[in-house]
Amino acid sequence: MGSSRVKGNSKSNSRRIKDYGPGSRSVLDFMKNSGVRSATKTQITQLKAQEAAYAGPLKSNEEFWGEIQVLDGAMDDDNDAAQVEEVLEGRTAMDDSNAGDWADITSEYWTTDLGNSLVRTGLFPCSPGLATVGISTRTLEVFRLQSLRCPRLSIKAFIKSLCDIQGVPFKPYLQVQFSIAFDIYIDILARIHDRVQAALARDSPNWRLANACPCCLYHVEGEPELRFRLLATWDGNNSLKRLRRTERVDPIEEGDKPLLGKSKEGIDMRKSGGDYYLTREEVDEWSKEAIKEMGGKVEETEENSCAERWKNLSEEVTTKMWGVFEETGVFLSLCRHSFVLLITDMVNSGELAKYPLAILNRLLEVIGSDIGMGYDIGCGFGTTIDNSPLGQKAKQLHFTSLVGAFHGHAHCRLCQTSHLCTYINGLGLEHLEQCETFFSESNELASSTRHMNVFHRRQAIERYCYHHDNFEVYSRLSKFIVDNYKQAVEIEATRGALVKTMSNLGIPSTETFGQWLKEEREYLSQLKKEPLEETLQMDYYRKLVKLLDAESKLAASSHEWFLYTPTNASEASSKEGPRLETQRRHALESRDDLKEEVQSLELRLGIKGRWAPESEEWERAQKLVAMATYQRALDKLEGLVVARLFELTKLNMSRTGYKLRKHIANALKARSQAIRTAVTSYNNAAAKLGRPQLTWEQVLQYSFLSDFDLLRDARRDVRGEVWAQPAGRLALDHYYKLLRAPEEIVRLNKEIKSLVTYIHEETMYIRMKANEIQQTNPLLAVQIQKYGWERGRCNDMHLIRLNKLAKMPGFTGSLLPGHDHDHDQDAPPPDEDPDEEDEELSELTAVLMISAD
Repeated sequence: MGSSRVKGNSKSNSRRIKDYGPGSRSVLDFMKNSGVRSATKTQITQLKAQEAAYAGPLKSNEEFWGEIQVLDGAMDDDNDAAQVEEVLEGRTAMDDSNAGDWADITSEYWTTDLGNSLVRTGLFPCSPGLATVGISTRTLEVFRLQSLRCPRLSIKAFIKSLCDIQGVPFKPYLQVQFSIAFDIYIDILARIHDRVQAALARDSPNWRLANACPCCLYHVEGEPELRFRLLATWDGNNSLKRLRRTERVDPIEEGDKPLLGKSKEGIDMRKSGGDYYLTREEVDEWSKEAIKEMGGKVEETEENSCAERWKNLSEEVTTKMWGVFEETGVFLSLCRHSFVLLITDMVNSGELAKYPLAILNRLLEVIGSDIGMGYDIGCGFGTTIDNSPLGQKAKQLHFTSLVGAFHGHAHCRLCQTSHLCTYINGLGLEHLEQCETFFSESNELASSTRHMNVFHRRQAIERYCYHHDNFEVYSRLSKFIVDNYKQAVEIEATRGALVKTMSNLGIPSTETFGQWLKEEREYLSQLKKEPLEETLQMDYYRKLVKLLDAESKLAASSHEWFLYTPTNASEASSKEGPRLETQRRHALESRDDLKEEVQSLELRLGIKGRWAPESEEWERAQKLVAMATYQRALDKLEGLVVARLFELTKLNMSRTGYKLRKHIANALKARSQAIRTAVTSYNNAAAKLGRPQLTWEQVLQYSFLSDFDLLRDARRDVRGEVWAQPAGRLALDHYYKLLRAPEEIVRLNKEIKSLVTYIHEETMYIRMKANEIQQTNPLLAVQIQKYGWERGRCNDMHLIRLNKLAKMPGFTGSLLPGHDHDHDQDAPPPDEDPDEEDEELSELTAVLMISAD
């Protein structure tokens, strides 16, 4: 099972010492004392037979075969068999030389030499003192790799699978023992990684962030100047929540908050998160309270038309979170290639402004100027940055807040004309939606981290990010470049189609498209919410209509009551008279209440004479009310259509199960009927304004929320404008995509140069440092080589892909490596043999010359 007991039977210890030699009390003692790393099954069986003859009954099946698996599975040198024989015969003494230079790393975990000796034999003890159980290194490494490839795999599930393999029942204490050994194993790997980084002179606090992406942040001499030095995105996700550990209390609520017990979190002083995480203290420096103390503010000063569409623009939603969670999610930033830049926990809150502000502060300090950052609420958050203490610094360093392409189509059209990726110069074809892909993958980690403590949760997330960067993203880097290059070339090939479209629409030149976008922005800027005075006028009009109706009802009920005369005693004693009196009294009270409300509005509006149905004011207010009814009908129709689009998208997703597909299909049927009803309501409201009505087919063609914004005019009919027609809008988008395609090619050519240079210089540097350290610390040199191979194993694949791309029509870049002026500390020293560098360049050129076949 990957574990083995190393404690023998006390009554037979003397016999074992006699037969196996001094200091040895079991088979594992022989392996430890000799320094031998393996034994054959035959030798182990012979040893067990001796133990049975001299020490009593054999051990249980699971213990016997578990011990054999540990010894035989973790050790496999050909000379080990002979060395075991020498140990058994007493010809070989204990040898600790294989501890090497790492003894100081492992020695602090255990209080006896037994723990260190077991580690040298391939076992990690589960206790610091008397070790009775050990987990093999291979088992720990298998779990580490499997948990990275399948983040939802937990220790409990892994231990149960090992128990199933060995045919033994699962015991809860095995999970605890494994977790202890795994913690030590991960900590040792982290310490080795720190030593490697120190040997490579890469142990400064912000080195990883400054060099996170070879394409974005590896700058080559002579590269073109781009508007955005770094294109990145950030967003929050609440899947990686962690439950707060509290005492049990009765489920009684006080007010609107659940009653929670006292915290029973264990004290764990260990730190985790590496250089990916921002500390909570650093994040809290940008809280609303801290910013107010600095004389700044985080509230928006201008109205944001998208605030109603996004929950993370609503302060009421972001400042509250159900108290059952301590960490309510994570907020992170990725570059456009999906390398993780920074990450921080969201603690007891939603997506507050302090999280992106803290990340932005670090990015401006480390990376500097010309950063373009995509955010689903980038339009509103740009104002937040301007009002914060970071506003002046962000402006000086040319920071730009953008909106991603996917979320951008859910923003209002006015926001899109200023923030949508398609209309931003210098952005290329970048969509800035990498966070959504990252979250869809990291959600697999949520189930295993939900109940962890703070340390283990952060450790798991940091391990996932490191593996994500070096084993997932880096391996896809060249594919990202090739796919984007092909897309840009294909778009450029459609210039002829745009010329034909312009001729059909009568567009004289491409300057017309810029004028269209300007006209649309100016037009939509006029579509604000009704001023307060117009709102009061509409309320006054509605009250007047109700007052007229109430006076009519009062007159009718009074007339009926006055005319009522009983003809006999029985009719006089009936309930008809009191009913008419009550009806008249209710009508009188309603009339009086409405009259008071009308009088109050007249005072607020300064109206001297009450409006009459024939007056000009009455007619104007009547149109305002009709428009408001029209807008409400349009809002309802818009919501139903968008919900239908989202459900259709979900219906076609590959991982949507059969039952969910059926449920969505049934919902779409009901939604379709609701849309038909909403269309009818809309057409009734439109008819009162003299507007053309919508057909069912027209509604089904609407693809984005922005299509509805053009229907919201209250003062100007723009449906006759070319830019408001479907053909004109398609031509507008086509033109701006053609503008972005050459920008994307320029950026990709720069990234290709950076990647090839990175591969060349990184390979040379790793090899040089390994050879240099080999003389004094060979084990560290091995670890440096392993570190270089994490990414280096994909380099040939990258070069082959780029070589194929270079043969494609439309390619304008270069595959020759340049010189990186930002990484002089990583460059070889000036006195290095030039022949060796020429040899490295020749090897690289040889790889590039590999045939595409």
